[in-house]
Amino acid sequence: MAENRPFLDFKAIKSRVGIADVLARYQVRLVRVNQTSLKGTCPLPSHSSGSKNTFFVNEPKSVWYCHSDSCKKNGHRAGGNIIDFVALMEQCSVYAAAKRIDELFPSRGDQAVREASDTRARPANAPHGPDDANPAGAAAGNQPLTFTLKDVNPSHPMIQERGISIETAKLFGVGFFPGKGSMAGRIVFRLHEDGNLVGYAGRTTLPISDTNPKWLFGKGLRKTFLYGLERCDPAKPLILCESLWAPLWFHEHALRAASLMGSEMTAEQERCLDPYPVITVALDDDAAGIEKASRIRERLKAKHRVLKARLIE
Repeated sequence: MAENRPFLDFKAIKSRVGIADVLARYQVRLVRVNQTSLKGTCPLPSHSSGSKNTFFVNEPKSVWYCHSDSCKKNGHRAGGNIIDFVALMEQCSVYAAAKRIDELFPSRGDQAVREASDTRARPANAPHGPDDANPAGAAAGNQPLTFTLKDVNPSHPMIQERGISIETAKLFGVGFFPGKGSMAGRIVFRLHEDGNLVGYAGRTTLPISDTNPKWLFGKGLRKTFLYGLERCDPAKPLILCESLWAPLWFHEHALRAASLMGSEMTAEQERCLDPYPVITVALDDDAAGIEKASRIRERLKAKHRVLKARLIE
Protein backbone atom coordinates (compact mmCIF):
# COMPACT_ATOMS: atom_id res chain seq x y z
CA MET A 1 0.00 0.00 0.00
CA ALA A 2 1.39 3.42 -0.93
CA GLU A 3 2.36 5.62 1.97
CA ASN A 4 0.07 8.60 2.47
CA ARG A 5 2.60 11.34 3.15
CA PRO A 6 1.78 15.01 3.75
CA PHE A 7 2.74 17.31 0.90
CA LEU A 8 6.05 19.14 1.27
CA ASP A 9 6.92 22.07 -0.96
CA PHE A 10 10.56 21.31 -1.75
CA LYS A 11 10.98 24.55 -3.70
CA ALA A 12 9.68 26.66 -0.82
CA ILE A 13 11.95 24.89 1.67
CA LYS A 14 15.04 25.46 -0.48
CA SER A 15 14.06 29.08 -0.98
CA ARG A 16 13.42 29.68 2.72
CA VAL A 17 16.52 28.02 4.21
CA GLY A 18 20.07 28.99 3.33
CA ILE A 19 22.82 26.41 3.05
CA ALA A 20 24.87 28.19 5.73
CA ASP A 21 22.07 27.57 8.25
CA VAL A 22 22.01 23.87 7.42
CA LEU A 23 25.79 23.55 7.65
CA ALA A 24 25.75 25.23 11.05
CA ARG A 25 23.30 22.61 12.33
CA TYR A 26 25.84 19.94 11.44
CA GLN A 27 28.73 21.98 12.87
CA VAL A 28 30.47 22.16 9.51
CA ARG A 29 33.29 24.71 9.57
CA LEU A 30 34.58 26.04 6.27
CA VAL A 31 37.01 28.71 5.11
CA ARG A 32 36.11 31.43 2.66
CA VAL A 33 37.47 31.27 -0.88
CA ASN A 34 35.85 34.46 -2.15
CA GLN A 35 32.72 36.49 -1.57
CA THR A 36 30.43 33.66 -2.73
CA SER A 37 32.29 30.41 -2.08
CA LEU A 38 33.50 28.40 0.92
CA LYS A 39 35.61 25.26 1.10
CA GLY A 40 36.75 22.68 3.63
CA THR A 41 36.90 19.02 4.57
CA CYS A 42 33.90 17.04 3.37
CA PRO A 43 31.53 16.16 6.27
CA LEU A 44 29.61 13.44 4.40
CA PRO A 45 29.63 9.92 5.87
CA SER A 46 30.69 8.66 2.44
CA HIS A 47 33.93 10.65 2.62
CA SER A 48 36.51 8.03 3.61
CA SER A 49 39.62 9.38 1.87
CA GLY A 50 42.23 11.50 3.58
CA SER A 51 41.87 14.31 1.07
CA LYS A 52 41.04 17.73 2.44
CA ASN A 53 39.43 20.87 1.02
CA THR A 54 37.37 18.88 -1.48
CA PHE A 55 34.03 20.22 -0.22
CA PHE A 56 32.86 23.47 -1.83
CA VAL A 57 29.80 25.60 -1.14
CA ASN A 58 28.27 28.42 -3.18
CA GLU A 59 26.28 30.46 -0.65
CA PRO A 60 24.10 32.57 -3.01
CA LYS A 61 23.01 29.46 -4.91
CA SER A 62 22.78 27.27 -1.77
CA VAL A 63 24.56 24.38 -3.48
CA TRP A 64 27.49 22.20 -2.47
CA TYR A 65 29.93 19.91 -4.21
CA CYS A 66 32.53 17.32 -3.15
CA HIS A 67 34.97 16.09 -5.78
CA SER A 68 36.74 13.47 -3.64
CA ASP A 69 36.98 9.99 -5.15
CA SER A 70 35.54 8.37 -2.02
CA CYS A 71 32.20 10.17 -2.26
CA LYS A 72 31.86 9.26 -5.93
CA LYS A 73 32.91 5.66 -5.43
CA ASN A 74 30.24 5.12 -2.80
CA GLY A 75 27.60 5.78 -5.42
CA HIS A 76 26.47 9.05 -3.89
CA ARG A 77 25.85 12.25 -5.77
CA ALA A 78 28.91 14.45 -5.78
CA GLY A 79 26.87 17.60 -5.23
CA GLY A 80 23.43 19.07 -4.79
CA ASN A 81 21.22 21.35 -2.73
CA ILE A 82 20.41 21.48 0.99
CA ILE A 83 17.92 18.61 0.77
CA ASP A 84 20.47 16.39 -0.95
CA PHE A 85 23.01 17.28 1.74
CA VAL A 86 20.74 16.37 4.64
CA ALA A 87 19.68 13.15 2.89
CA LEU A 88 23.31 12.05 2.69
CA MET A 89 24.18 13.19 6.21
CA GLU A 90 21.16 11.44 7.73
CA GLN A 91 21.29 8.54 5.22
CA CYS A 92 17.59 8.92 4.58
CA SER A 93 15.25 9.57 1.66
CA VAL A 94 14.95 12.96 0.01
CA TYR A 95 11.44 13.33 1.41
CA ALA A 96 12.63 12.56 4.95
CA ALA A 97 15.45 15.08 4.53
CA ALA A 98 13.05 17.80 3.38
CA LYS A 99 10.80 17.02 6.35
CA ARG A 100 13.77 17.28 8.70
CA ILE A 101 14.73 20.71 7.31
CA ASP A 102 11.12 21.86 7.52
CA GLU A 103 11.07 20.88 11.21
CA LEU A 104 14.41 22.55 11.98
CA PHE A 105 13.48 25.74 10.13
CA PRO A 106 9.70 26.11 10.32
CA SER A 107 7.97 28.66 8.14
CA ARG A 108 7.12 31.54 10.47
CA GLY A 109 8.00 34.43 8.22
CA ASP A 110 11.24 36.35 8.03
CA GLN A 111 11.80 36.26 11.80
CA ALA A 112 12.36 32.50 11.77
CA VAL A 113 14.97 32.82 9.07
CA ARG A 114 16.72 35.64 10.92
CA GLU A 115 16.81 33.57 14.14
CA ALA A 116 18.25 30.59 12.32
CA SER A 117 20.84 32.81 10.66
CA ASP A 118 22.29 33.68 14.06
CA THR A 119 23.91 30.23 14.07
CA ARG A 120 25.14 30.58 10.48
CA ALA A 121 28.29 28.67 9.54
CA ARG A 122 31.34 30.89 9.90
CA PRO A 123 34.79 30.58 8.37
CA ALA A 124 37.31 29.00 10.75
CA ASN A 125 39.05 31.61 12.96
CA ALA A 126 36.97 34.39 11.39
CA PRO A 127 36.42 37.44 13.62
CA HIS A 128 32.98 38.70 14.54
CA GLY A 129 31.78 42.03 13.29
CA PRO A 130 31.47 44.00 10.04
CA ASP A 131 34.75 42.65 8.63
CA ASP A 132 33.08 39.25 8.13
CA ALA A 133 31.61 40.55 4.89
CA ASN A 134 35.14 41.03 3.57
CA PRO A 135 37.43 38.68 5.56
CA ALA A 136 41.17 39.24 5.70
CA GLY A 137 42.88 37.96 2.59
CA ALA A 138 39.82 38.29 0.37
CA ALA A 139 40.31 40.62 -2.58
CA ALA A 140 37.93 43.51 -2.82
CA GLY A 141 35.74 43.25 -5.88
CA ASN A 142 34.28 45.90 -8.14
CA GLN A 143 31.70 48.37 -6.92
CA PRO A 144 28.14 48.00 -8.28
CA LEU A 145 27.15 50.44 -11.01
CA THR A 146 24.65 53.14 -10.16
CA PHE A 147 23.14 53.08 -13.67
CA THR A 148 22.16 50.71 -16.46
CA LEU A 149 22.32 51.22 -20.21
CA LYS A 150 18.89 51.61 -21.81
CA ASP A 151 17.46 50.39 -25.12
CA VAL A 152 20.03 47.60 -25.55
CA ASN A 153 18.83 45.59 -28.57
CA PRO A 154 19.63 41.81 -28.60
CA SER A 155 18.78 41.66 -32.32
CA HIS A 156 21.86 42.55 -34.37
CA PRO A 157 23.68 40.81 -37.27
CA MET A 158 26.97 40.68 -35.36
CA ILE A 159 25.25 38.65 -32.63
CA GLN A 160 23.10 36.32 -34.70
CA GLU A 161 25.88 35.65 -37.25
CA ARG A 162 27.79 34.00 -34.41
CA GLY A 163 25.03 31.48 -33.86
CA ILE A 164 23.61 33.28 -30.84
CA SER A 165 19.84 33.62 -30.75
CA ILE A 166 17.95 36.74 -29.75
CA GLU A 167 16.62 34.84 -26.73
CA THR A 168 20.09 33.93 -25.48
CA ALA A 169 21.43 37.45 -26.06
CA LYS A 170 18.48 38.84 -24.12
CA LEU A 171 19.04 36.34 -21.29
CA PHE A 172 22.67 37.45 -20.93
CA GLY A 173 21.82 41.14 -21.37
CA VAL A 174 23.87 41.42 -24.56
CA GLY A 175 22.87 43.74 -27.41
CA PHE A 176 23.53 46.79 -29.54
CA PHE A 177 23.59 50.06 -27.59
CA PRO A 178 22.41 53.04 -29.67
CA GLY A 179 22.79 55.65 -26.95
CA LYS A 180 25.55 58.07 -25.99
CA GLY A 181 28.83 57.66 -24.15
CA SER A 182 31.86 55.38 -24.48
CA MET A 183 29.71 52.33 -25.31
CA ALA A 184 27.68 54.05 -28.04
CA GLY A 185 27.40 51.98 -31.21
CA ARG A 186 28.86 48.87 -29.60
CA ILE A 187 27.57 45.41 -28.71
CA VAL A 188 27.51 45.64 -24.91
CA PHE A 189 27.89 42.82 -22.39
CA ARG A 190 26.56 43.19 -18.87
CA LEU A 191 29.27 42.23 -16.36
CA HIS A 192 28.17 40.80 -13.01
CA GLU A 193 30.15 40.06 -9.86
CA ASP A 194 28.52 38.52 -6.79
CA GLY A 195 25.10 39.19 -8.29
CA ASN A 196 25.76 42.90 -8.89
CA LEU A 197 26.10 44.74 -12.18
CA VAL A 198 29.65 46.12 -12.01
CA GLY A 199 30.29 47.27 -15.57
CA TYR A 200 29.98 46.76 -19.29
CA ALA A 201 32.23 45.47 -22.03
CA GLY A 202 31.68 46.74 -25.55
CA ARG A 203 32.59 45.19 -28.90
CA THR A 204 32.79 47.70 -31.74
CA THR A 205 30.58 47.26 -34.80
CA LEU A 206 32.74 49.64 -36.84
CA PRO A 207 36.19 49.22 -38.41
CA ILE A 208 38.91 48.78 -35.78
CA SER A 209 41.46 51.59 -35.44
CA ASP A 210 43.74 53.23 -32.91
CA THR A 211 40.87 55.45 -31.81
CA ASN A 212 38.25 52.69 -32.03
CA PRO A 213 39.52 49.55 -30.26
CA LYS A 214 37.91 46.19 -30.85
CA TRP A 215 36.95 45.80 -27.18
CA LEU A 216 36.31 48.45 -24.57
CA PHE A 217 35.82 47.92 -20.84
CA GLY A 218 34.56 50.31 -18.21
CA LYS A 219 37.23 52.51 -16.62
CA GLY A 220 38.77 50.99 -13.50
CA LEU A 221 37.19 47.56 -13.92
CA ARG A 222 39.19 44.87 -12.08
CA LYS A 223 39.35 41.27 -13.30
CA THR A 224 38.27 39.75 -9.99
CA PHE A 225 35.53 37.66 -11.62
CA LEU A 226 34.80 35.65 -14.76
CA TYR A 227 32.12 36.59 -17.25
CA GLY A 228 29.27 34.06 -17.22
CA LEU A 229 30.53 32.04 -14.24
CA GLU A 230 27.40 32.86 -12.22
CA ARG A 231 25.40 30.72 -14.67
CA CYS A 232 27.67 27.67 -14.29
CA ASP A 233 27.09 24.66 -12.04
CA PRO A 234 30.12 23.32 -10.11
CA ALA A 235 28.67 19.83 -10.41
CA LYS A 236 29.19 19.94 -14.18
CA PRO A 237 32.31 20.44 -16.33
CA LEU A 238 33.30 24.04 -17.02
CA ILE A 239 34.76 25.42 -20.26
CA LEU A 240 37.21 28.26 -19.69
CA CYS A 241 37.52 30.73 -22.59
CA GLU A 242 38.97 34.16 -23.31
CA SER A 243 36.17 35.53 -25.52
CA LEU A 244 33.02 37.08 -24.08
CA TRP A 245 31.05 35.54 -26.94
CA ALA A 246 31.89 32.01 -25.76
CA PRO A 247 29.52 31.70 -22.76
CA LEU A 248 26.58 32.66 -25.00
CA TRP A 249 27.58 30.29 -27.82
CA PHE A 250 28.07 27.35 -25.46
CA HIS A 251 24.77 28.16 -23.75
CA GLU A 252 23.10 27.64 -27.12
CA HIS A 253 24.57 24.10 -27.08
CA ALA A 254 23.56 23.30 -23.47
CA LEU A 255 27.14 23.64 -22.20
CA ARG A 256 28.57 25.88 -19.50
CA ALA A 257 31.41 28.28 -20.12
CA ALA A 258 33.02 31.28 -18.44
CA SER A 259 35.24 33.95 -19.96
CA LEU A 260 38.52 35.33 -18.59
CA MET A 261 37.82 38.47 -20.63
CA GLY A 262 41.22 38.08 -22.23
CA SER A 263 44.03 35.53 -22.38
CA GLU A 264 45.43 36.21 -18.90
CA MET A 265 44.05 34.71 -15.67
CA THR A 266 44.34 36.81 -12.52
CA ALA A 267 44.85 35.29 -9.07
CA GLU A 268 41.33 36.40 -8.11
CA GLN A 269 39.86 34.64 -11.14
CA GLU A 270 41.81 31.50 -10.30
CA ARG A 271 40.28 31.46 -6.82
CA CYS A 272 36.81 31.82 -8.34
CA LEU A 273 37.42 28.52 -10.16
CA ASP A 274 38.12 26.52 -6.97
CA PRO A 275 34.62 24.94 -6.80
CA TYR A 276 34.91 23.52 -10.33
CA PRO A 277 36.76 20.15 -10.35
CA VAL A 278 36.75 19.63 -14.13
CA ILE A 279 37.83 22.50 -16.39
CA THR A 280 38.46 22.51 -20.13
CA VAL A 281 40.82 25.33 -21.07
CA ALA A 282 39.75 26.48 -24.53
CA LEU A 283 41.46 29.71 -25.50
CA ASP A 284 41.66 31.09 -29.03
CA ASP A 285 43.49 29.12 -31.72
CA ASP A 286 46.34 31.56 -32.27
CA ALA A 287 49.94 31.68 -31.08
CA ALA A 288 49.14 33.86 -28.08
CA GLY A 289 46.11 31.78 -27.12
CA ILE A 290 48.02 28.49 -27.32
CA GLU A 291 50.88 29.81 -25.19
CA LYS A 292 48.62 31.39 -22.55
CA ALA A 293 46.40 28.28 -22.40
CA SER A 294 49.44 26.15 -21.59
CA ARG A 295 50.37 28.41 -18.69
CA ILE A 296 46.81 28.45 -17.35
CA ARG A 297 46.57 24.65 -17.47
CA GLU A 298 49.80 24.39 -15.46
CA ARG A 299 48.38 26.70 -12.80
CA LEU A 300 45.07 24.83 -12.55
CA LYS A 301 46.17 21.21 -12.66
CA ALA A 302 47.13 21.07 -8.98
CA LYS A 303 43.50 21.50 -7.91
CA HIS A 304 41.47 20.48 -10.96
CA ARG A 305 41.19 17.89 -13.66
CA VAL A 306 42.23 20.01 -16.63
CA LEU A 307 41.36 19.20 -20.25
CA LYS A 308 42.76 20.80 -23.38
CA ALA A 309 40.87 22.32 -26.32
CA ARG A 310 41.13 25.19 -28.79
CA LEU A 311 38.39 27.45 -30.09
CA ILE A 312 38.33 28.29 -33.79
CA GLU A 313 36.18 31.31 -34.64
